[in-house]
Amino acid sequence: PSFPDIPGAKEFGISSDDIFSMEQSPGKTLVIGASYVALECAGFLTSLGLDTTVMVRSIFLRGFDQDCANRIGDYMEAHGTKFIRKATPSKLGIMEAAKTFVC
Repeated sequence: PSFPDIPGAKEFGISSDDIFSMEQSPGKTLVIGASYVALECAGFLTSLGLDTTVMVRSIFLRGFDQDCANRIGDYMEAHGTKFIRKATPSKLGIMEAAKTFVC
């Protein structure tokens, strides 16, 4: 897993590896990226009932068949995962009540 090269990414973000060792639920979650690992994490977080959004820079599953990739995105959206399309984060930080924010 890698972190985006933006302020606060390593201080306030978690990787796909980190999510499995958390002692508490991450709660409302923004997944940055649309790789198969990112979409897999978003899918299971949504299925656990968490408010989950995926920030997609350009396309789903780069390097994969785009018809299939878009069908996966459509399926996920129909089942509760939200998407922010054509966006990239510029920084991560903490807001009131210790909630992480993304700009």
